[in-house]
Amino acid sequence: MILKLVDLFAFFSVLLRAGTLVFQSVLIGGVMFLLAVARSSPEINTDSVARVRTATWRLLRISAIGLAIVQLTYLYVDSSVLMATAEIGFAGVVGANFFISGAIVLTASVIAAFAASERNRFAPWLLPLLAITIMGASVMTNHAASRMEGRPLLIALSSLHELVTGFWIGGLPFLILGLVRARDTATQWQLTKNFSRLALLSVALLLLSGGFMSIIYIGSWRAVVGAAYGVMVLAKATMLGVLLLLGGVNYLLLRDATPEQGLPRLRRLIEAEVGIGITVILTAASLTSQPPAVDQPNETVSFHQIYQRLKPTVPRFKYQYISGLPSVGINASAKGAVIENRPQIYNVDGVPRTVHAINDAIESESNHHWMGLVVLAMGLLALFARTGKAQWAEYWPLLLIGISIFIFVQADTECWPVGSKGVGACWVDPEVFQHRIAAIVCAAFAIFELRVRRQHRENSKLALVFPLMCALGGAVLLTHSHAITNVKENLLVELSHVPLGICAAFAGWARWLELRLPAEDRKIPSWIWPACFVLIGLGLLNYREM
Repeated sequence: MILKLVDLFAFFSVLLRAGTLVFQSVLIGGVMFLLAVARSSPEINTDSVARVRTATWRLLRISAIGLAIVQLTYLYVDSSVLMATAEIGFAGVVGANFFISGAIVLTASVIAAFAASERNRFAPWLLPLLAITIMGASVMTNHAASRMEGRPLLIALSSLHELVTGFWIGGLPFLILGLVRARDTATQWQLTKNFSRLALLSVALLLLSGGFMSIIYIGSWRAVVGAAYGVMVLAKATMLGVLLLLGGVNYLLLRDATPEQGLPRLRRLIEAEVGIGITVILTAASLTSQPPAVDQPNETVSFHQIYQRLKPTVPRFKYQYISGLPSVGINASAKGAVIENRPQIYNVDGVPRTVHAINDAIESESNHHWMGLVVLAMGLLALFARTGKAQWAEYWPLLLIGISIFIFVQADTECWPVGSKGVGACWVDPEVFQHRIAAIVCAAFAIFELRVRRQHRENSKLALVFPLMCALGGAVLLTHSHAITNVKENLLVELSHVPLGICAAFAGWARWLELRLPAEDRKIPSWIWPACFVLIGLGLLNYREM
């Protein structure tokens, strides 16, 4: 039970690290927005910019409070894990690097929460100092500070990377707020132009610093897809590419369109940028929990192993368990299994497995394949509904209720209600916990989306539940953890989960754009999200653990 609690706390630690980076980025972006974007100029209405700055101060204060709360929780979780695993008291934790860093971030964020006021004449110089302090303390806990070679360069690159991430992604919520609070078109247009110039410079520096760090931490082309760190960097780069695409569209609108034509589109595209940007930060937080690929040269998976695991095969819809050494319920020769001298130990694709482990893998594969069949059907029905020739296909969300029941009952058969493990023991298992949360999310999404489609209220806030649920599901998949101690086997499993997470995130924000963009601009995103569902279904149908 204690080990399961430690695993669950470790999962929460990644999420809290992501929350820290999100609030840190928003705080840095808010300071930049106040100093460089929402400033008085002949093109901006004085009353409008005053309203924008008042709202910016308020959001800055909220982000500082959020950072303080998340950091306090992060310190508690990580301290609890360290005390449980190392069997030390709280006094031994206080001197740890993460605790010192967290204490600095917590203190600086509390001061920032009190200082963030337009009535405070010291705030314009105090907040930048606090933001830099927070960023510096954050860098203390990443890979750069722990390197023995090239540490100064890596710390400088990491600091620059986090700083410009704050300028760009962290500044986007303030730009949306500015577009809402500035009621005249001229001010909205000028704010967007001011932000765009800084964003272009930030993007260039982000790509430069990220590129150099990737080369140093990954070390080889083979490790890009052969190590968990490289796969997460690749996922981050993929989402960053979509962000750059959205940013490019915004730039063209600013250059070629009139304010009346461009602003309705700009605001909606920026909303999607914020969502995808937060997912990128979440992926970056996952990177901090992975050792750099260059430090695991002997744990890199070969291209042949990846091909053998990912090549298309017939889905497994039957639960064909094996009972022991005399009788193997799977095709051992097809799987490349070799029985070792020890009883009931099998070598499957180079990974030693017990009978219990093989049966767990068989069950997991079958579960994923059944889920893939349903998700594929959902995507195809959504595509049929998009043609306008199959109105009955609009009720595809009903399939989600079946998915929810299936996950709750069949995803973890050792747990209640069909297994011997009690409710409490199941919920503290991080993998089971994520499965149960996914079941609840599916059920909630089905209810909301069916109501939206029955009432034909696409412009209501209720309709936004679907994209948010998809985006949340993608984020969970990108931080999905498995209780697998074998590094190579864990990487092979992650290779199937990461693309699913990316597709889920893209599906969510494509649907968001379909709902939020002007009617004449909805065609492309309306086809993207059902196509993403089809890809997710196909990916699940080809899921393998052996």
